[in-house]
Amino acid sequence: MPEKHNTERRERYVKAVEQLGNEKAPVRMDGVYTLIGLADEWLLDENLEYLERVREGQVIINNFCAYIRSSFALAFHYDELTQESPTAEGLYKNREQEFYADKAALESEANIRLSIIQEIRHRLQGPEINTPGAWSDFEYDFSGSTFFYPIDLTNSYYAKPAAFDNAVYKDWANFSGSHYCGDADFSYSDYGGDTDFSYSTYQGEADFRESAYQGRADFSRSTYMQKAVFSDFISPSTYKSDADFSNSDYGDDTDFSYSTYQGRADFRASTYAGEAYHRGSSYTGTVDFSDSVYRGRAIFSRAAYQGKANFSGSRYQDEAHFYFSTYQEADFSGSAYQALTDFSYSTYRGAADFRRSAYRAGADFCGSEYREWATFSGSTYQRWANFVDSTYGSWADFSKSTYQGNADYSESMHQGWVNLSGSTYEGVAAFNGSIFDDKIYFSEDIDGSCSSRFTQYAPAFYDETNHQNALFGSHKNNFTVENGRGHPIYLTPEGLPLNCAFLAPDQGEYLKSILRRMEETSDKILAVKNDEEKKGLIEKRQPLDKEFNEWREKVTTAQRTR
Repeated sequence: MPEKHNTERRERYVKAVEQLGNEKAPVRMDGVYTLIGLADEWLLDENLEYLERVREGQVIINNFCAYIRSSFALAFHYDELTQESPTAEGLYKNREQEFYADKAALESEANIRLSIIQEIRHRLQGPEINTPGAWSDFEYDFSGSTFFYPIDLTNSYYAKPAAFDNAVYKDWANFSGSHYCGDADFSYSDYGGDTDFSYSTYQGEADFRESAYQGRADFSRSTYMQKAVFSDFISPSTYKSDADFSNSDYGDDTDFSYSTYQGRADFRASTYAGEAYHRGSSYTGTVDFSDSVYRGRAIFSRAAYQGKANFSGSRYQDEAHFYFSTYQEADFSGSAYQALTDFSYSTYRGAADFRRSAYRAGADFCGSEYREWATFSGSTYQRWANFVDSTYGSWADFSKSTYQGNADYSESMHQGWVNLSGSTYEGVAAFNGSIFDDKIYFSEDIDGSCSSRFTQYAPAFYDETNHQNALFGSHKNNFTVENGRGHPIYLTPEGLPLNCAFLAPDQGEYLKSILRRMEETSDKILAVKNDEEKKGLIEKRQPLDKEFNEWREKVTTAQRTR
């Protein structure tokens, strides 16, 4: 008797598959529902072992996936056929009757495929969230599909690998609230409308590389237990609208490298257990990485931010690399760094906020350019801090900080005031070779309150080996420091540190001129998209950098007395 039932099912299966290839849409739809019923029957047949039931059902699922993957000629004219009437310059110009016939045919086929997706989704959902449904033990391969209809696969549970790679989504797609026990592949895909992957869990590897999102992309509040790749050097992804990855958990390495974000990008309140790669990415709108935890290395180097970048309140338990990056406005305040931190050779076109941060290992800010104000106040550096060869276009605040190792501010250029008051320096603090065009102060008041303290070494404004001093443009400086518990700053009759001098008027004029030329060239470099043109501008900037450094070295070299 069971064998008779099996034979009957296979006969119905053959007929239903034939119906799927019929020219008439109603016949194709009948074939779909016959196959759905057969799959359910196989799974409910207790005369068979469960694995055999799944094998029989998988044959039907493979047919559904193949049908979804199959091309439909009219889908190539989706943009035109989804209009209310023929367009003036389109394929159907002066072919109105054919337009409406093809439009109806496309809609009929979309309804058939929608029905398949809806029935699959219904059976992928368990009685409760994140529990398997009747069809969860099947494997689904939708790779290479063109979805010319909305996709709703919300709250789906996949016990086996799921393949959606190389797909095209003409309308919105919603995968939110889903659970993937095996690998999930959404790579090399194009999403034409809004896309939602939020509240999802990936137990296997998740691959979203080299994809393009035309509408909003939401990956928020998701958990990735193994490696997750959203983009890399070879296969970058592009987000043309807002992208939300906030409140997510990454259990292994995560790669967002070389991505392009043209809208707002939100990564806040996330945890990365492995290495997190965001290097080489470009952000047109605001981006938020705040309140996040990085347990592995965090790589944000060579990135470009055209809107505000917020990294505040984050914790980095391994190395953090932000070098060779460009920021419009950056907020790194209230963050903690357990290992080496590298912000070197970066450009900040707007405000740069590093206040109230803690660095347990070395902190490297060398070779950077700050166009607007920059604040590092209220911070703690347990090892060395390197600010060498930097340019500050406005005020810079280093006040109320603690430096347990060496702090190097040498060979830098300050166009605005510099606040170094209320800080404690336990190592060497070097200022030689720097130019301070505006006032500098180590105490906020004349009476010495809130003064800085140099516990082991006097601050070095003059390098005896290279005979390199510091130059000052203001007569309103305050070099008052705590003498009782630290080393003083000895001053000349002119009120400057020993062996130092004031900027001459002609030096000040030259300084303004060359800095303006350097800034103009930098702006052009940042604005250019063409790599060859950018390369040419960089080559043009190099002689200016060389000229400025040679001039600074010359004017800060004290005349040796015989």
